[in-house]
Amino acid sequence: MEELALNVTREEAIKISKNFPLLPTRGRVIITVNTDELDELDLGGAGLAESQYVIATGPHVWDEIKPGSKVMLDLDKMSVQTGQETYEIKIDPVKVGERVYAFLYDSMIKAVNNK
Repeated sequence: MEELALNVTREEAIKISKNFPLLPTRGRVIITVNTDELDELDLGGAGLAESQYVIATGPHVWDEIKPGSKVMLDLDKMSVQTGQETYEIKIDPVKVGERVYAFLYDSMIKAVNNK
C-alpha cells in the first residue's frame, strides 16, 4: 500500500500516459495525486499538492494541457466545507494498477507550468 503514496515525476507521467487504459470524456482530465507534506489541507494524512501531472485528457481540453503537462490546480475551487471551519479537497479518484489518479474538469486547472 505504501507504493500508492509515491509521487509521480514528469518522466513517469509521460511513460504512464502512453499505455493508460482510460480516456476521459469532453473537458475532463486525469491527473496524478501527488502529495505535498507542507500543505495544510489533509486528505487521509497527506495534503494534495497544488502542482500535478496530466495523465490523459478529453477531446475538449485546451491544447496546451496534454499528457505530461505540469499543471497548477485551483484547490479553492476543489474544496468543500465539511464543518464550521473545516474544508477538504474533493476529488474523483480512480485506481489503475497500483496507483490512484483523479478525474477533474479542466476548469479546475488554473495554469500550465512550462518549466
